[in-house]
Amino acid sequence: MKKLILLLILFAPFLGKSQDIEQFLLAGTEDASKLTEKYVNPVSKGFMYGLNNGWYSTARTHKKLGFDITLVANLAQVPSSDEVFQFVESDYSNITLVSGSSEIQTLMGGENNTTLAARIETDMGDFKLTNFTMPDGIGDDLPMNAVPSATLQVGIGIPGINSDLKVRYLPKVGSSDLEVGMFGIGLQKSLSKMLKIDKTPVDISALIAYTQLTAEYDIQEDSGLNGSGQMMEFKTNAYTFQAIASVNLKLIEFYGAVGYNTAKMDVDIKGSYELEYTLEGTNASVTETVVDPVSVDFDASGVRATLGTRLNLGFFKIFGDYTIQEYNTITGGIAFSFR
Repeated sequence: MKKLILLLILFAPFLGKSQDIEQFLLAGTEDASKLTEKYVNPVSKGFMYGLNNGWYSTARTHKKLGFDITLVANLAQVPSSDEVFQFVESDYSNITLVSGSSEIQTLMGGENNTTLAARIETDMGDFKLTNFTMPDGIGDDLPMNAVPSATLQVGIGIPGINSDLKVRYLPKVGSSDLEVGMFGIGLQKSLSKMLKIDKTPVDISALIAYTQLTAEYDIQEDSGLNGSGQMMEFKTNAYTFQAIASVNLKLIEFYGAVGYNTAKMDVDIKGSYELEYTLEGTNASVTETVVDPVSVDFDASGVRATLGTRLNLGFFKIFGDYTIQEYNTITGGIAFSFR
């Protein structure tokens, strides 16, 4: 079941690096949160932009009780500027650059050679020391260095209001170490009759949609740090508002849209973690336990414009589109649609 869920929503870019991200805790909770935010920022933003895609492949809405079942996959392309971040020592309280480049590869970047040193004052006025190396990125392992995402949704025509109700749903299921749940709802309202173009091949509609995805990943078994209750929690809320137009030429259909996205993701590292340091000026080791050490928020908002086409093979549809936004996104999918 775990592999099925990962395949369905393609959440692996976060999970595969959880053990590497743990070492950021050696920098102290405040600096660890800053490093985590900078390192995973492009994956979080790409994932949020992907969740706001794939709600439609036409401006036409269903007739009374018509419905569709649609499988969508997205690739949100990470700008080259977000593949790296600049390490500035003055931004941090406890860490300095020991060796390697101050231009650090993010999770969507390449290989890192940067080693950082942590020097943290204890309650007794001494300092505890340790070094750690920034983990490599995985951008080279992903197609087009893009963040993948996927979803399954159902749409149904609502009688009397020329609208489609669209629902995305995945009950919170999983294995012993991973649980994922998704819920999304959208309303696509046809404006064609109001604009008196309902007898033409042209359709116009408006969409408002919301998606929430939550995940809990138990990292205790693979953790490189002693402790208990170790897990990562993710919660994403994404909203999109769009105006859509399409031209139906029977076998083939062209569609486009303009709109606005806004989304937020919360990432929390929960549990207790035992951190080992060397006491400055001695060879003595000192251990500190931190609890629920990291909580970071990510935002992704902005205007968007989409162009796409759909092949209509009876009730079977194949579609693809390209969205211009902060993270340009390629979307493709298949649908079984009954008008």
